Amino acid sequence: MAGIKGEAAQAKGADGAKRAKRWLESTTRVNAHWVNPNPPAIEKLTFSWPYGGQTFSFDLGGTLKYGDFDGQMFFAESKNYAKPHDLGEHYSKFLAQCYVAYLDKPGFCDHFMWIAWSPHDITKWPELTTADYVKKHVLANRERVFGETDAAKAEASIDPDAVSAVASRLWFIILSEKQETLVISNVHRGVIEQYEAEKGY
Repeated sequence: MAGIKGEAAQAKGADGAKRAKRWLESTTRVNAHWVNPNPPAIEKLTFSWPYGGQTFSFDLGGTLKYGDFDGQMFFAESKNYAKPHDLGEHYSKFLAQCYVAYLDKPGFCDHFMWIAWSPHDITKWPELTTADYVKKHVLANRERVFGETDAAKAEASIDPDAVSAVASRLWFIILSEKQETLVISNVHRGVIEQYEAEKGY
């Protein structure tokens, strides 16, 4: 039974990543090149926790197009939940992952996107993308990030510039099934992409 539940959760997660990719690309401003668990994407989206010998991976990643963000890269986590459930715990882990990824490859970490179908911790909503909140949740995951169980020792090791950089790169995107249908059509999207391609010559 546990195996069946695990497989169902994996399938739901993969569906969420595909839907997130479809929505992001419908904006005409995103190329979501890498989507887990596609084999070519795994290496691009996987990082190692500094302690504990384990890895983690983002659900999708790619580049942004046009305007001020043209050519910049992003990593994203998608959570295909209809209700908050344990989203707060997942978001805590996501913030620690962003911190680790930024320290490992800052040149590839222009943006971190949290994409979900339900909000969480709405009473703390204004805080969720602040540097203080990032710091708090990096420290909550201190054993994997710093190899420390002691909060004070872990805090002494934290990089405040990295914390601020992660906070400034966070995007919070909450989707709904109806919202997913209210996007530009494939025909009109093709016109935009053709126009942009021709403008480049």
